[in-house]
Amino acid sequence: MDDTIAAIATPPGEGGICVIRISGEKALSIAGSLFHSASAISEESPPPTQKVLFGEIRDPDTGRGVDEVLLTWFKKPNSYTGENVIEISGHGGVLVSSTLMQLVLKQGARLAEPGEFTRRAFTHGRIDLTQAEAVADLIDAASDRAMKSAVSQLKGELSRRINKLFEQLLAVQAQLEAAIDFSEEGLTFQSREATGQQMLEVKNEMLALVQSFHQGKIIREGMRVTLVGKPNAGKSSLLNALMQQDRAIVTDIPGTTRDTLEERVRIKDIHMVIIDSAGLRNNPEVIEEEGIQRTRNALQQCDLALVVFDTSRPLDANDELLMNEVNEKPRIVLLNKSDLAAQWQPHEISKFLKDESPITLSTKTGDGLENLKNSIYEQSVKGATVEEHVFINRERHRDHLQQAVNALTTAGESLASGHSEELVAVDVTLAMEHLGSVLGKTFGEDLLDKIFGQFCIGK
Repeated sequence: MDDTIAAIATPPGEGGICVIRISGEKALSIAGSLFHSASAISEESPPPTQKVLFGEIRDPDTGRGVDEVLLTWFKKPNSYTGENVIEISGHGGVLVSSTLMQLVLKQGARLAEPGEFTRRAFTHGRIDLTQAEAVADLIDAASDRAMKSAVSQLKGELSRRINKLFEQLLAVQAQLEAAIDFSEEGLTFQSREATGQQMLEVKNEMLALVQSFHQGKIIREGMRVTLVGKPNAGKSSLLNALMQQDRAIVTDIPGTTRDTLEERVRIKDIHMVIIDSAGLRNNPEVIEEEGIQRTRNALQQCDLALVVFDTSRPLDANDELLMNEVNEKPRIVLLNKSDLAAQWQPHEISKFLKDESPITLSTKTGDGLENLKNSIYEQSVKGATVEEHVFINRERHRDHLQQAVNALTTAGESLASGHSEELVAVDVTLAMEHLGSVLGKTFGEDLLDKIFGQFCIGK
């Protein structure tokens, strides 16, 4: 990281402004060779920090003015990356921004790799790994809840929670080490029962974080909702009603949908991926059978199934097949086509319903649609709010926390079984290492490449 990097930090294309970000030891000298104002700037005569200067960028080879710009100087370590940073704000034309960028590179900067500015912020200790991931989450946020969750994580809420658990385990480790080092001194230490209780409390807090993963993932990525039912039950009509546009083909011919169709929709402040699927039925045609297999795959991967029954036709073997397919899945049961005469009553599927209350609706008239949206939303949030809870939202967080839980479980069992403090301390140390890995206290370059490679160039 000895070189100086630069990139356009604003989206490509035409816009009101473009921002060129430069980070590294040569940032000020590069800017000084291009920027002209009432007062010259250089490493010997730097501008005021975090103040905006007005001036002109000129090509040093020709002296030709390229653009009138605003320049901001951030002296290390008080910058985003922890290095010397210059930001040049110019006009947002494609040619102007490209020309400004080429001049900066010509003066000795290197084009930044994706996420390299944030990676340098992490390396210089400005943020930890969960906060770095939150930057990407904030950029990609597609709902208010996703934005709030990302901001909470960026402000360090998850980091503080993990650090608190780490410190608690450090205190446990200190007790164990003292018992090991001074076992022959006749000193009195904390009882094994008290130490075991401390470990149990930490483990329970970690388990709560592990269990928050499903909710956190839904907030970050959106909820996957699969529409499932027998052919011609009204699944495609329901998709169109939720989308408020004719997105799926609707006919009276059963089996029109032969493949899964994914569409994004927002219900209140939750982002949803709604998946229309081929109708489930016995003895399908060859091409229809492939669509049904894709329906089953979509069911396995979804967070919620909307089970669509057609009340205008008698129950048959295909409805029985449907009930078996979604028996163990989180779901909302829908009794569709309420605008037509019902051929059966809800009590006829009571064994399937268990303690659920089905929603009666008509995709044709819209009756029951708002009730359905409210039910989907309730399923997605389960009463939790971002302000009240700290969520984890990445498999990496969950896996390390689960392994920390496993290590503490082993440590607790060893302690209760009368094994030595040395053996218990090994597993406590392992749990601490996994907590540290969540924050990036221990990491491999391949992990950083994977995380920061998902960022845009200018971030």
